[in-house]
Amino acid sequence: MEGGLWPIFVVAMNDVRGNAIARKLLAGAGVAHEFGESADDRWMLYYVTKEKLPDALFWLEDLSRFVAGELRPVHSIHQQLIDEVCESPAPHRAARRLAEAHERSEVSAGLISKPATVRTFLDRLHWAEPLYFSAFQMLLSHHLFDLLVLQRRLIAEDLALKNDILRDARSPDPFLQIRQDAAREIHGSLLRYEVIRSNVPWKNRELANPYANYMQLVVEGDSIVVSMEGLTTRLLRAEYLRAIRMTRRKLYAGEAFSSFSTQDDWITGEMAEPFHFLRQRIDSRSELSTMDSLYMLERAVEI
Repeated sequence: MEGGLWPIFVVAMNDVRGNAIARKLLAGAGVAHEFGESADDRWMLYYVTKEKLPDALFWLEDLSRFVAGELRPVHSIHQQLIDEVCESPAPHRAARRLAEAHERSEVSAGLISKPATVRTFLDRLHWAEPLYFSAFQMLLSHHLFDLLVLQRRLIAEDLALKNDILRDARSPDPFLQIRQDAAREIHGSLLRYEVIRSNVPWKNRELANPYANYMQLVVEGDSIVVSMEGLTTRLLRAEYLRAIRMTRRKLYAGEAFSSFSTQDDWITGEMAEPFHFLRQRIDSRSELSTMDSLYMLERAVEI
């Protein structure tokens, strides 16, 4: 469009329902926009200025993922906090705000998933700052690192760092004790989720999916091997993922997971068994939020 204007929706003038949907969606978007007829009177144009284009594109991507039940994009507010943890001289403050956002369910597991960003977080550990170690552990304990990405970005020097910090006796300096305690907790978390394995030399390590280990499933081609009620069962990967995304879409819409049943119309016959497994695993991981569990269950089948 001319004049630095960018179309968001283009709907035929005679499409009453389509125009009603476009206006309703944009009314709740929180993005300043305008609309008007095309020069040939055939189309209704819904558009934004160039300055508002980034907000509009974020909203469109978020809406698309909402409808599909996919993971939603990281909001700029939370991305700014992620950047602050990496760069700020007081990283624990931004980390605490992210942890609090997780506790309020504003963000969920795997928020920090870009490989380059995860590597930046690991690199800063080598500066040996006590408060940064504490910040890193805080994010790890809230499941905000994608563990699959973290595992793939780890290098031998990262693990050697823990040994260097814990080699000496406990420091009498309370400030240095923060680093020692956090290093020990970080190492314990990595072992607990099988991001790393004890007594396995780095050169001989196997990069097994930590989420698959934690959620107790095995991927074999297009099938997922799980245990339900003492029996080994194979689920189709496509139907398993469909069950996850349909469940997440319902949660996005504000419905309670406890209200879902295999008798619901949206759970098709093919989805019933995968959904039953999802419920079993989610119920067994009471320490996790439902959204966190769904994230881990989805990432568990990544190859």
